[in-house]
Amino acid sequence: MYKSFDELLKKLAVSNSPVKRAVVAGACDEHVLEAVFLAQEKGFIKAVLVGAEEDIINKLKEMNYADREYKIVNCSKDTNPSEIAVKLIHMGEGDFIIKGKIETKDLLRPILNKETGLNKRGFITHFGLMQLKSYHKLLAMSDCAVIPYPTLEDKKKIIMYCTEALMKLGYTKPVVGALCAVETVSEKMPETIEAQKLKEMSVQGLLGNCVVEGPISFDLATSKESAAIKGYSSPYAGDVDMLLVPQMVTGNVMSKIWNADGDNIMAGCLLGADIPIVLTSRSASMNEKLYSILLCTMLS
Repeated sequence: MYKSFDELLKKLAVSNSPVKRAVVAGACDEHVLEAVFLAQEKGFIKAVLVGAEEDIINKLKEMNYADREYKIVNCSKDTNPSEIAVKLIHMGEGDFIIKGKIETKDLLRPILNKETGLNKRGFITHFGLMQLKSYHKLLAMSDCAVIPYPTLEDKKKIIMYCTEALMKLGYTKPVVGALCAVETVSEKMPETIEAQKLKEMSVQGLLGNCVVEGPISFDLATSKESAAIKGYSSPYAGDVDMLLVPQMVTGNVMSKIWNADGDNIMAGCLLGADIPIVLTSRSASMNEKLYSILLCTMLS
């Protein structure tokens, strides 16, 4: 549907959506602050910075950002800033959370707390969206960061959560390619059996408003030419909106290979909690951080 993140940004610009409040848990981080204020410059977020106030102010001065618009919520150094971020969401003072200078496990602990957290549905997964020079439109990908070995039930939830996200972005009926090494069902390859079952579920309307094609190999999911050469007949070959990877390692390796090419742009967030969560590594490019914030802005 969208050829690039720029098109996604243009859609947001004409949507008249309210500016979202991005709550940065552990805001004393130069890389995150740079991305946050770039997103603010582009007009789609307001910065809410959680952390030790004095440290944040010093960091902002050091970066020449002291005159920017922002709100600081002070957090003592012995308090987990994610706890404060979760409280702000509950109080209606934020729309989504961005991981700052904080360990991932510390970020997620308050979010996953069964009594005071933000995980009413009890399931969180990673959602990726990629601009690849080798593909004709933005391509989504399932979990490459959270669930190592998803069960069939997990894959059902992953498909439903991720296609819900795509529909929020404007897709009408997302097409999901259930990736496998081959296109035929084999008892020796359990992921092919699960892919077939997921396809049957989608036909029965059990996965929401989406289409699942599978088992299908990567080349057939993303190339009409490859499908024609191999004689693979499907109206969705070469034109899927999302790749469902069989295991986390598959998506993790694929994304890192793509990321090594500077012409490709990755973005991603956590879905399933009451709000989306930006969770990028410190080594992520500025584009990855910026467009991950854009993604959460449009999904919150």
